[in-house]
Amino acid sequence: MDTIIELKNITYVYGSGTPFQMTALDDVSVKIKAGFITGLIGHTGSGKSTLVQMLNGLLRPHAGQVLLHNKDIWENPKEISSIRFKVGLVMQYPEYQLFDETVGKDIAFGPKNMKLSDEEIARRVEEAASFVGIDKALLDKSPFDLSGGQKRRVAIAGIIAMRPDVLVLDEPAAGLDPRGRKEILGRVRQYQRDTGAAVIIVSHSMEDMAKYCDEIIVMNRARIFAQGSCAEIFARAEELVAVGLDVPQIAYIAQALRRGGCELEGDIYTVEGALSALVSLFEKKGIPRKTANNA
Repeated sequence: MDTIIELKNITYVYGSGTPFQMTALDDVSVKIKAGFITGLIGHTGSGKSTLVQMLNGLLRPHAGQVLLHNKDIWENPKEISSIRFKVGLVMQYPEYQLFDETVGKDIAFGPKNMKLSDEEIARRVEEAASFVGIDKALLDKSPFDLSGGQKRRVAIAGIIAMRPDVLVLDEPAAGLDPRGRKEILGRVRQYQRDTGAAVIIVSHSMEDMAKYCDEIIVMNRARIFAQGSCAEIFARAEELVAVGLDVPQIAYIAQALRRGGCELEGDIYTVEGALSALVSLFEKKGIPRKTANNA
């Protein structure tokens, strides 16, 4: 896969020159692949949120470059706002990004600033709302009358309506129940498949990372600790724990089963992967597939 966005030797310091100086990013270099869902994990204060704000120019690095399609986004600072149409960022609590008097107008805000025609704006609003599961009847309602999950969908729809090349979501499922998490993240994955856009998800949920991401970046103390496939990252369970992280619970269960003599094969870090490994094991033992599936 080609690289769509790249950070090269990025350093960012909060409160530079004051007693409260803190380095949030320390010589960070990382590449994000087009057509991938990339997970970004790390302990609180590791630099994740600072990194994603670099991607669309909300923060400007004190050193280094942010390259989008191999071009420095800060080459012409006066045009930095146009980068936010190409790299859409949904903040950690996206419901706080809502401000307009109706849901429809809120979703339309980005496309309007792109100077699109009224017809194209209306089309994009309707498509984006439908995509995230917002009923057309809600478009004329105030966004502040919606539930937390609906507000989250509206905020995501407002970014999707701009059709960015890169969609960045900072804790998109935070505070949602399991059903809400599944709906939001499932729709994000479908969006990536339908559009081919690069998607970056910041999350503390290892289960979500394992289920929805193609690749994972691990941050620790303002630096990149590791980058690789889910299998490569979660195979380093002891190292992740050492830097204040975890692995999916199903991976611990698989390890316990193996210690108990269960001959499970492959890298297991999702429930689906565990089921597949168990079915394969049962078949090798001569247990009928129907029985294995019921197990």
